Amino acid sequence: MLSRFSSILLVLLVSIVLTGGCVPHENPATPSTGAKEPPAQIPEGVLVKEVPTGADIIFTSKRYVLGDIACLDTNYEPKRNFINDPECNRVIYPSGAGQASPRQLFAMELETGRVVQLTNIDCFFITAQVMNATTVMALAACADTDGNGLINEQDKTELYLLDLAAGEMDCLTCDLDLTAINNPDYSPIQKKTVFSAQQNGVLHNYLFTIDAAGNLVQVTDDTNFMDFDCAWSQDGTRIVFSRLPLPAFTRPSQVWLMDSNGAWAEKITDGGLNTSSEANHGPYPVGTDADPDLSPDNSQIVFSRLKTGRQNEPFGVWELVIVDVGTRTETVLDSQYASMMPEWKSGGILFVRQESVDAFVSRPMEIRQSLYRYKDGQFTELEQYPYNVFPVGACGGSWIEYTED
Repeated sequence: MLSRFSSILLVLLVSIVLTGGCVPHENPATPSTGAKEPPAQIPEGVLVKEVPTGADIIFTSKRYVLGDIACLDTNYEPKRNFINDPECNRVIYPSGAGQASPRQLFAMELETGRVVQLTNIDCFFITAQVMNATTVMALAACADTDGNGLINEQDKTELYLLDLAAGEMDCLTCDLDLTAINNPDYSPIQKKTVFSAQQNGVLHNYLFTIDAAGNLVQVTDDTNFMDFDCAWSQDGTRIVFSRLPLPAFTRPSQVWLMDSNGAWAEKITDGGLNTSSEANHGPYPVGTDADPDLSPDNSQIVFSRLKTGRQNEPFGVWELVIVDVGTRTETVLDSQYASMMPEWKSGGILFVRQESVDAFVSRPMEIRQSLYRYKDGQFTELEQYPYNVFPVGACGGSWIEYTED
């Protein structure tokens, strides 16, 4: 569900600005190894002509702000406490106006850890997937629709095709009278993107598919539920999604599975338990199941489940859970952090983890937001300090797996 953490992020960063001061941290920035030279200015526009060879993951982030002079010390290294520094904090997150610096697109090579920035344009990227070597499907806000002078997560999102070779963004949905667009997933088999949206001014999210020519098809139409968090199976035959019973946010959302045309929809989970009768965490009831994705063989589904908002504050604990499609047996992989937006491909389960600390407002440099991979029973953090410090760490990632036609 898009913007699940937007209000939490705003409250947290505004609190950090108000507290100010410097907080020691045991991990200093990488020491300077050469002459003192300011970083080269990042040119505007699309920065590459094709997806870097060997790249494994595409992700959204604002890590580039750590090259801004406001966030650098006299050695041109990230300031030891850049989140607490008022000038740097204003670059990242001005009070009351949403995020200041747009999230851009990056590609990562796992073997070397090499990261390449792909874009530096006036768009706030939410998610992206590589369709082929020169084309990226992206969900982004590219206009200041709320009139606050910034382009950020508070503005209207649309689906775009980014042509790297031409350096152009083609909007797929701008003329389709859609709002609240979120959770897109592209299938190279179907050659379509499935996503959640509202249409014709009706405040109800259904699932739709769209192809590169802009042909739109509504896939779900059950008025008893709002549908989000959709993803294709790797073979393109099925769609998994989360379904929110109405009235909204009075009961946990559930994981559902259906055929690619919307037929044979079946409920896989009922949501989790709320044994402590805990109040909603933000709008979300404890037990909410979100962001499901199928395993490559379609036998299992990974998803996030809200266990509690009373731990790992302010993010809460979103467990990383696997459910067997046949037996409905559930296995919890992690129950300490906020594990969001998992994607399951041959490389493993890719997700974003948010890890807080006690007294988080006074210890902001210790709050982590980073890409993780789960594979063969092991969790691996894919970003390192300072790029895993909240909120400059990755906000969403996707495996790069495509075959040329």
